[in-house]
Amino acid sequence: MAEMGEPAWEHWARERNDPKAARLKAEALDDVTVLDLSYKSYAGCYCSSMLAEFGAEVLRVEPPGGDFLRTCTPYGVLHHGEGLNYLTEGRNKFHITLNLEKPEGREILKGLVSQADVLIETYRPGVMHDWGLGYEHLCEINPRLILASITAFGQFGPMSRSRMPDYDNIIQARSGAQYDTGEMMPEGMSYDDCPWAIPTKAGPWIGWVQAGTFMAVGILAALHWRALTGEGQALDVASAEAYASTEDWAATWYQGAGVISERFGNLNTAGWLYCFAPTKDGAVFLGGLRLEMWQAFADMVGKWEEWGAASWQDLAVFSEREEQLKWAPLVFAETRKYTNEELVAMSVDYARNGRLAPITPVVAPVCSPEEAMHDANWLDRGVFAPFHDPVYGELVVAQAQYKMTETPIRTKWVCRPVGYDNEHIYLKYMSLGPRRLEALREAGVI
Repeated sequence: MAEMGEPAWEHWARERNDPKAARLKAEALDDVTVLDLSYKSYAGCYCSSMLAEFGAEVLRVEPPGGDFLRTCTPYGVLHHGEGLNYLTEGRNKFHITLNLEKPEGREILKGLVSQADVLIETYRPGVMHDWGLGYEHLCEINPRLILASITAFGQFGPMSRSRMPDYDNIIQARSGAQYDTGEMMPEGMSYDDCPWAIPTKAGPWIGWVQAGTFMAVGILAALHWRALTGEGQALDVASAEAYASTEDWAATWYQGAGVISERFGNLNTAGWLYCFAPTKDGAVFLGGLRLEMWQAFADMVGKWEEWGAASWQDLAVFSEREEQLKWAPLVFAETRKYTNEELVAMSVDYARNGRLAPITPVVAPVCSPEEAMHDANWLDRGVFAPFHDPVYGELVVAQAQYKMTETPIRTKWVCRPVGYDNEHIYLKYMSLGPRRLEALREAGVI
């Protein structure tokens, strides 16, 4: 049903992409079975979540006591016994338990491997091999298997046998990406003088998310290759390497010019105008990566003549460190005169009526989680639509991030308790009935 005044192209997209109709359509990976053996790793869990959203049958294999990730939660808050973190990454997965430290548990896993397409694991390099579950062992059972290993430093290299775990803070620290993220140390000062001028961690588990995303894409490529050749393969993603790739130009800058990218606070060494700016009621992000956009900002805030914007010839001049440090206070003095809403409205109006229209500076309000969850656009597109889970009740979790006309993703359930699907999955894949499962429980195998 078209919204009032909705353009024809938008109506076309809504009809075919509305998440409310997703359950009536096919799933892209509905014939793919994934074993998720990731343990103490948000990267592996995030990776399998992406595949589960596309319809893969993901069997989340936890030790009998459950995964450590279930305990991660803000301020110790639990919902029906689960940490809030795991509730965001348990979706659409069948949860079973299996003790791989016991020989019988490893034999059961081999039976599951014979019927699987993908196995995701996050143990330290060598652990799976020592258990007789390395790729060289498992490909004899199933030559079409795709074995996806996510570790801190990879399956080979000087650090591959390190005891250092694959934790997000280690990924960020070792990648190089956090070295140049954070406030500048003022000239002649030390950490004692300015304790805030230190490297700053990125948002929630971003290093793990990057590694998990890289691996999910790699798995899809491997599935395509297998469709062409019939061959499985082993994939190796090192989390620190994956996150290091976000450094973008920093490595090239160092390799070519010997320059180490240093912290530049809220400013950006690669461009101007490109920073957060304070306002009357919060902050906005300003983007003006072309000279005309920087000129448009000066004009928008009434500084065209005073700042001599008409005479500006090259944006590169303004990206120099000293120039940014000179101009930033002048820009911030102007943005402090307005609210977020006023600045956004000014930008939109300038694009229509300004001297350089349709050129305009980008102005985006910095939204709190509450504001993002109540944003009319995201609500209309279904990203934060409440979901009623049969176990955990009504929850809001990000969903429907992809809009696809034929094979849209969907949330079928949010999460499952530890071992919730043991009976169903072990009967389906291994023909193990209730008595056998009870014996395995008593033996500590599941």
